[in-house]
Amino acid sequence: MNLPRNLFSLLVLICMPLTALGHVGRTDINGGHYFGRSYHCHMRACEIPDTFTRIGRGSLLRDNRNKEKFFNPDDWSFEEDYDEDCQSTRQEMLILTSRNEVKYTNPRNCIVRTGEWFDEYTGKTFKVAVQVDIDHVIPLMYAHIHGGDRWDARKKLQFANDPLNIMLIEKREIRRKSDRGPDRYLPREKFQCEYAALWDALADKYDLTINTRDRAEISVIRRDCPAFGGVEPN
Repeated sequence: MNLPRNLFSLLVLICMPLTALGHVGRTDINGGHYFGRSYHCHMRACEIPDTFTRIGRGSLLRDNRNKEKFFNPDDWSFEEDYDEDCQSTRQEMLILTSRNEVKYTNPRNCIVRTGEWFDEYTGKTFKVAVQVDIDHVIPLMYAHIHGGDRWDARKKLQFANDPLNIMLIEKREIRRKSDRGPDRYLPREKFQCEYAALWDALADKYDLTINTRDRAEISVIRRDCPAFGGVEPN
């Protein structure tokens, strides 16, 4: 697993153009968008988030769910062809993580058709590419409402494209997980130690807040994990 993640990390960091960091113009459901250290409204009923205000950042009574309407997928884009080789992020991951040689749907090798992928969440193996999709270990919406809304454009894109945070998982399982944290969703038992360790590593790397219940669940899992980093061996 480490080698493909490292290779993909290099690909993303080298090939992501600076133009990917600009705001592409689509507004969120609130009718506005973040721009640098500010927020711009484009509709009459649009509200200004308290993201960058001293009161908003320090309030213990703030309901994080109120931030959902300010989430803009364009700010967290990840399914892109950053190196302009006709293969999107998902296709690159399919190629790098397949246990067998992949086959494509067209002569240009843009879209993967078959291979062999192991889903760490369910323990299932898939041989048809359309059965799996990209899942973020820490969901993008979760990151947004737990402090990520304050990040600049570059950090949001880095998080969305970080190989440490990207896995290929059965589509049905992705829908089941949705934007839930570890308190409300966990993968199969054999992967829970690594899953909890990934949450910890990502939260530490990005200085991301994890809510109390999710933090407690992670602590319980890691307490019972094997030694040497708390990750269960393969």
